[in-house]
Amino acid sequence: MLRAAMALRKFHVSDTPPALVDGDVAVSRRKAKAIIGGSIEMRRLHGTPTEVGGSFILDPIFRESDLQKLRTLVNPADPRPLVIEIGFQMGEFAAAFCQANPDVRYVGFEVRKKYCQEADALAVKNGIENATFCLVDAREMLRDVLTPGTLDQLLVFFPDPWWKPRHIKKRLLTADFVADAAHWLRPGGRLLLKTDVPGYADWAQGVMAADPHFEVERLTNPAAELPPTLRERRCRFHGYPTFAVAATRRGPVRAV
Repeated sequence: MLRAAMALRKFHVSDTPPALVDGDVAVSRRKAKAIIGGSIEMRRLHGTPTEVGGSFILDPIFRESDLQKLRTLVNPADPRPLVIEIGFQMGEFAAAFCQANPDVRYVGFEVRKKYCQEADALAVKNGIENATFCLVDAREMLRDVLTPGTLDQLLVFFPDPWWKPRHIKKRLLTADFVADAAHWLRPGGRLLLKTDVPGYADWAQGVMAADPHFEVERLTNPAAELPPTLRERRCRFHGYPTFAVAATRRGPVRAV
């Protein structure tokens, strides 16, 4: 059982949707692509390689062999369904999901070394064989390695809502990101958002619905018939509601 003393950052103080830039949902591509710490190219030029080990961890920024492993893993010639999670934190969902779905290719993306190591340790402990954890920002890496129309599910669970206007560039679910998701997903594939912030759920649903490539719905079952994340379990413990918004890709996918 979760202890009452467990920390839970409260994003529930407001039902007001996050501030938009000039009242426009379509955030500029420059801001949508912004990454804390710089782009992949800048990190390769000026960053310091991170010493990170593990059975299932890839560092595709600084290790060329890991980049090639990632390309092989997401290759459309592999018949297994491809599921990508952005921001897996400590990997509790990943472990449970991969155990329940051993026939899928699960690839998680995180920008924090600690979370990659914790997720890797959990996967090893549970005998997981179909999980991969990438120490890189997914927003730019996926543009480089994914073939259009080959992704089955894109999971975005409990992203930071970044309320302040000066932080808008850090928000994940922008109009440009949704457009990228439409490019990556196969017809019938799903972009799934979970959040515990009602205002953010409303705002994100509007962003998704504005893209003509998606059919969007607010799920009546916020669990979405998936294993719970750590934050989901904490929300349940503290009595906070959660929300799930699903965007299903309409076909066909047009290559660029």
